[in-house]
Amino acid sequence: MGLFGGSKTNNTSHFDDYLIEGEVIEAVYRLVLDEICFTNKRIIFVDKEALSTKKQLVSIPYHSIYYFGVEKGGVFELDNEIKLYTKGTHFTMEFTKGTNILEVEKLLASHIC
Repeated sequence: MGLFGGSKTNNTSHFDDYLIEGEVIEAVYRLVLDEICFTNKRIIFVDKEALSTKKQLVSIPYHSIYYFGVEKGGVFELDNEIKLYTKGTHFTMEFTKGTNILEVEKLLASHIC
């Protein structure tokens, strides 16, 4: 579920309305059609449908993620993937080759492990 690709951004203001008390933004990545926000409590992403004005807010608490997998792009591949596995589904995030995927891995591991 979810097809993403992008890089880190410092523009976090549009996620402020979604934060709960005590929640702090740790990183935001700009993606092809979407954005993903890592907080100290959960992952939030706004899933915008192509050719539509519809947006869906998805929130995944870290405690609901059973494990994640990383697929790093090879010589001819332009992206890296991280898959998040929850009880009922999985989410695939595609990051461009320029994104520091190790930084994202460490951020996830610090909350899940």
